[in-house]
Amino acid sequence: MALDRAIYIIRIFWRFRYYLGAAFVALFFWDSFFIKPFRLFVIVVHEMCHATAALATGGNVIEMRTNWNESGHTLTQGGFFPIISAAGYVGSAIAGALLIYTSLLPLLQRFVLMLVGVSSMGMTMWYTPVGGFDFYLGIFGGLVLLVAALYSRSMAKAAAVWIGVILCLYSLFDFYTDFGGQTEATDAGILAKYWGHVWLAYPIAASWVLVSLAFMYRSMRALVRRA
Repeated sequence: MALDRAIYIIRIFWRFRYYLGAAFVALFFWDSFFIKPFRLFVIVVHEMCHATAALATGGNVIEMRTNWNESGHTLTQGGFFPIISAAGYVGSAIAGALLIYTSLLPLLQRFVLMLVGVSSMGMTMWYTPVGGFDFYLGIFGGLVLLVAALYSRSMAKAAAVWIGVILCLYSLFDFYTDFGGQTEATDAGILAKYWGHVWLAYPIAASWVLVSLAFMYRSMRALVRRA
C-alpha cells in the first residue's frame, strides 16, 4: 500500500515536471534581468484585464501604460468601476490558471494563448502611446505568444505553461504587496477610496485573493485528478 502511494506521488510529480521546473526557474531568477521582461509582460496583461472589464461594462479606455518599475495604470471612463478595479488581479490569476488548466485540451490551450497574444498587440496599439518601451513590449510579447500558438502544439504548450506559471506567481506577489503596507496605493485601495472608506482596502484585497486562489487551486486540482 505504501509502495503504491509512493509510486502514485512520483507519477504525479513526473506529470507536473514542466510546471514545477518553470516555477523553480522563475522563483530562482525572480529578481534577475532574465525574468524582468516576463514580469513586465504580466503587468501588460494586468492592465489589459482592466481595459477589457471597462469595455465589457460599457466604458471607454483612454490610456493603458506599463512602467519599468513594474507599476502601471489604465485610465478609463464610464463602465462599472468595482469590476474594472478587480479585473487586474483577478483577471491575471484567472488567465494564468486557464493557461495551465487547458493543458488537458491542447487546441483550447493554443486558442487561449493566441487570444492573449492578439489582445496584447491590439490593445497596445490602440491604447498605449507609440514609442514607449511598453508599446514595443506589448506588441513583441503578444507576437511571440501568437507565433508560439500557431507554430506547433509543443511550442504552444511550453509558452502557455511558462506564461501561466509567471501569471500565477505574480498574482501571489501582488497579494503580498496588497498586505505588505502599500494597500492604499493598490487597486483595492483605489476602490476603497472610490467607495469613501479607506479601511475597506483590506477586506477588498482579501476577497480578491480568495477568488484568485480558488481559480488557481481548482485548475491544478483538475490536472491532478486527470493525471
